[in-house]
Amino acid sequence: MKIWPLLLKAPKYLGLWMLADIAYVFFLSFFIDAIIPLSFSKFVFVHFLAIGVGAMVMFTGLGAGILWIPVLTFLEIRPSEAVAISIFTQIAGKGTGSLTYLFNGMVDVKTAVAFIPMALVGVTLGFLFSFYMRGYEQFLLYIFVFIASYLLIRTIQSLRSLTPAIKAPQVIPPPVIYAGSYPVVILSSFFTGLLSIGNSDWLIPHMALKLKMPISRAVATSLLIMFVTILFYLVLTCLGVWQGYASWPHGTYLLFATCSGVIVGGQIGTRLIRISWFERYQKHTFIVLLGASIIHLLC
Repeated sequence: MKIWPLLLKAPKYLGLWMLADIAYVFFLSFFIDAIIPLSFSKFVFVHFLAIGVGAMVMFTGLGAGILWIPVLTFLEIRPSEAVAISIFTQIAGKGTGSLTYLFNGMVDVKTAVAFIPMALVGVTLGFLFSFYMRGYEQFLLYIFVFIASYLLIRTIQSLRSLTPAIKAPQVIPPPVIYAGSYPVVILSSFFTGLLSIGNSDWLIPHMALKLKMPISRAVATSLLIMFVTILFYLVLTCLGVWQGYASWPHGTYLLFATCSGVIVGGQIGTRLIRISWFERYQKHTFIVLLGASIIHLLC
């Protein structure tokens, strides 16, 4: 099976994204370690890591916070500040990737429209509650591990769902099913605002098990919901800084390396799902990455 032609064909312009990324890195190299407090070797390491994270997030639907929080704490960023950096990074990658899914007709638009208002309520509650959690960094990590472990078990359970991975439009569930899903959407978005754990980590298993949605469609739909949610989180952060209730997190210089990387990674991830072998092991990849993040934090 020829993989590269499948990665490079429509949606087009992956090559342009890569060329733009190379030009960006070349241009930024003149400012690294001079104006931007970041060594070139560290920039390259974080940048390529961001490409990998962006690809896996858009391919599996795994919330990037699950992957970024362990990495950022390893880079000596405090957990409370790592949350904001993680979410700001996700805006770039999930924005390009989720819009690609939307334009290719893979998103269940009616489900997304029904869930997004509840997601905005949840992320607002999580953002406000985070002000009371400052100074409890270790406790935040414990909550993070607990929630990630729950998601891991939930995803393993969803492996028993044998729904076919087809991209044709499915029968839309009646509104009463949407209403029954609202608590899941609000709770998952609450932890997005508190810990940057993506609500997509909850919504993908929920959509597969409860709404009987094919996994590829569940990934595309939940990522669009997640993108709108984190975009709203950025608005809340800007309002908090403007009103003097919050300050910009330490370590935001890493965004120079992460944002451009996840954009390219996001474009790669949306193409991986079109390859049958990768699509077959989409859930398994989700489980492996989630388990590895939990083990890293425990160690």
